[in-house]
Amino acid sequence: MLLVGGGHAHLEILRRCAEDKRSKDGADFDLTVVSPVPRQVYSGMVPGFLAGTYTLDEISIEVAPLVARAEGTLIEGSAVALDPVRQVVRLHDGREVGYDLVSFAVGSTTAGIDHEEVAAGAVPVKPLDRVIDLKARLESLVRERPEPERRAAVVGGGAAGYEVALAIRSALGNAAQVHLIERGPRLLAEYPEHFRKKALAVLAEKRIETVTSESVGKVLPDRAILSSGRAIPSNLTVWLAGAVGWPLFRDAGLPLDERGFLLLDDSLRSVADPKVFAAGDCGTMVNFPQTPKAGVYAVRQAPILWESLRAGLRGEEPPRYRPQTGFLSILNLGDGRALMHWKGLVVKGRAVFRLKDWIDRRFLAKYR
Repeated sequence: MLLVGGGHAHLEILRRCAEDKRSKDGADFDLTVVSPVPRQVYSGMVPGFLAGTYTLDEISIEVAPLVARAEGTLIEGSAVALDPVRQVVRLHDGREVGYDLVSFAVGSTTAGIDHEEVAAGAVPVKPLDRVIDLKARLESLVRERPEPERRAAVVGGGAAGYEVALAIRSALGNAAQVHLIERGPRLLAEYPEHFRKKALAVLAEKRIETVTSESVGKVLPDRAILSSGRAIPSNLTVWLAGAVGWPLFRDAGLPLDERGFLLLDDSLRSVADPKVFAAGDCGTMVNFPQTPKAGVYAVRQAPILWESLRAGLRGEEPPRYRPQTGFLSILNLGDGRALMHWKGLVVKGRAVFRLKDWIDRRFLAKYR
């Protein structure tokens, strides 16, 4: 069995593999894990890391000990192509890794970051290990410029962009200039209006300037150029536009959705190949295509993915996954407070952040 990527779901698969190997009735299979990085950064705590609340050790998990406990083989490398006919995954250095069953938990990349006039100047956050570079860039700005001359822009007005903009405000200081840019007409469009009202009030409180209905066509070292021609002063432009699939699936010959994500059945298998599985952001379920690309769904998919993989190894009928209709959403406001939405309830404050911190730390503790 081959696991590609160390996303939320695969962390749980590795934990369960370790338990299975210790069991007398455990399945007898060889496990190989491909990971591009030695430590997996947990997305839920990234804004806190950028704001200075957490250290890198607090928000990340070492991959090698997890793989060792599961009695697997770890290969460090980035997957760049899938060949389901030959049943191999090709890595960035030309190596090929074969499989009987393969599962992907590689997340997503960011739309537009590969455009020539953007890539040269923008700072991506995905893959998530790049937040280490972003943190260093923020610290460099603080060292080299007085507070009023620190200028940053965040492109992408979803939940991730919102949290990162607030984290940057905290990191650069109250006198710094921070912009949040969204190509659509509304920030946080995925949330109900009463939540958006409170969230936007926080941006106003923090003096984060917002721009909507504008896309960024070019990023230069000192500014971001909008589609209208307007220039936004920025020494650091962070790119968090919409999620799209990684190129590794493009030439695999398997069905993808319009954004390049693998199309999956209810058992988290490719609709065209029962030997290929995926979980989290990199897959789209054909029967539930509107499922949000949010980490909570990857966490909930993990037990089903585990049972589906075991069923595949044994030639049995796999289980089926049904996404929940809603989820607890807590956004870090970068100042020791957080904003929560749960079944219509909206709450803001330090107690909400403490709840988020407890949930996040509890999740990571399972894999240490």
